[in-house]
Amino acid sequence: MQSQVIICDQQSVYALGSSMLIHQHPEYLKANIINDFSMLNEVMIQSTPRVVVIESAMFKISQTQNHELNELLKKKIPVMIVLNEQDDFVLYQLIDSGFSVIVSRNVTKEEWLKGLEMARKEKVYFSNDIANKVTAMMNNMEDVQLVDKVYQLSLYDKYILIRICQEAPSKLIASELGHSKRTVEGHRTKMMQLFDVKNVAGLVKVACTSKLYEHYLSNPGLYDFTLCANTSSL
Repeated sequence: MQSQVIICDQQSVYALGSSMLIHQHPEYLKANIINDFSMLNEVMIQSTPRVVVIESAMFKISQTQNHELNELLKKKIPVMIVLNEQDDFVLYQLIDSGFSVIVSRNVTKEEWLKGLEMARKEKVYFSNDIANKVTAMMNNMEDVQLVDKVYQLSLYDKYILIRICQEAPSKLIASELGHSKRTVEGHRTKMMQLFDVKNVAGLVKVACTSKLYEHYLSNPGLYDFTLCANTSSL
């Protein structure tokens, strides 16, 4: 049976190249390209695809949004994730969420098509470089556990942590978030206790080791302070 493929990717040139690869193979009926994940529901109402390809940048930082995305995809269609070079921060969470076919952005066309085939057959497949990253992670469980802790932080706390890395004073962070300096300092203290560090330098190390700050530099829009303003848990 021929399989329709949906490519959900913000990089239009890459998506077009992926579509051309698909059109060369008779087992795939066609490829639809969308650049906004919110359009996926609408496309699937028209016709249920057999495979969907999603770039990792489509995954929002919000845990609620991630949960909705995971449930939507796991219930309806096989998925292949294309991991951007800067998105190592989310690799562990993708695997932990049950996504079993992941290839990197710079993978060869042979590996890309192999990943698509394995997704269609609902198998497990990592491209070679992703497999190496997973092996490295498993050999250093402390870093994996740290990444998991950082991932579980609210967007509010992630924003504070990022601004600390940028040497922003608590008063300025508080002004951006619409709360008092004391509230921001309270969140900072809670994070220091969570990560068992003694000072702000320790929090900076956490943000760098977990690659949270690197992820922010590649995806600044996901950490817009307007998305987390007035959401303090204190």
